Amino acid sequence: MFRRWSDTHSSPKKVKSTLAELISLKTLTEGSGTDRRKARIALAQSDDPEALQQLLKQYWTWHFEESLTEAARLLLAANLSWEQVRPLTTPPIGEVISPLGHALNHADQTVRDAALQVLDNIVDIPAGEVLIGEELTPLWVEEFQMARYPVTNAQYHRFIQATGHRHPQSWEDGAYPEKKGDHPVVEVSCEDAEAYAAWIGCRLPAFEEWERTCRGDHGTVFPWGDEIDKPRCNTVELGAGGTTPVGAFPDGVSPFGCYDMLGNVWEWTSTWYDADNPHFRVVRGGAWYYNHEYSTCTSYDFFSKEYTEFVIGFRIAQ
Repeated sequence: MFRRWSDTHSSPKKVKSTLAELISLKTLTEGSGTDRRKARIALAQSDDPEALQQLLKQYWTWHFEESLTEAARLLLAANLSWEQVRPLTTPPIGEVISPLGHALNHADQTVRDAALQVLDNIVDIPAGEVLIGEELTPLWVEEFQMARYPVTNAQYHRFIQATGHRHPQSWEDGAYPEKKGDHPVVEVSCEDAEAYAAWIGCRLPAFEEWERTCRGDHGTVFPWGDEIDKPRCNTVELGAGGTTPVGAFPDGVSPFGCYDMLGNVWEWTSTWYDADNPHFRVVRGGAWYYNHEYSTCTSYDFFSKEYTEFVIGFRIAQ
């Protein structure tokens, strides 16, 4: 059960007065590390949604909604090197550890659980017509739900611990790379992805569901339009040299609010490349190793269900 915005230990007048002083003095951006942490904690305890949102806009690159209030408060109060979050879309992006990456490595289980709650977020995708492919062929898609982010290392590790399922080949001693818990899991086959999805009561998205999520009601090349005007996704042009934390590109979010639909990792779908020869499954969206030409709303490739590679991951649907 989440607490209401008003569930604080300080009186509303006192908190708002403190917040106004902190904001006017620009403590969050110009103060010492200790001052910034105190400011974050004060804002996290606020009963004022606008004040909390103001803080999150400065430090929080992931989607925020009221259901995540308690998790956000806990994370904001923790020492997660928040000052490192802002350069996520500039080099050396591949070396940046996001606050969620720190949280998922935290000694406190409640902090780790709060981070996982953020990553488990899903989106309602309304029924509607999607324009498929470069030919913009209309196809009706019923209402469904899609994960806001690709499945991450930390989420997949939770699945492995609960089920004993095999871990990705590159994980040393069954552990994912340090402080990369919020990076998309890779080296998972379609069969692995389906096992994870079944474990949480979900499934893989179909080809047309993935495209509906990516394009929305429009027939644009990218979720945001037809041109690349700034870093909006993790493709080879960015120069990251590997995966990046999920949710790091708010300017590349899909019309329905899903992140990392393009770039970062290819995503398995439930669709066969050839329904008459059910061996190859379609993947969507491109990856960090590919350029923008292969990372569009219409991009796809196909691989056998058993295939694994360092650029293939997945997200779940329901």
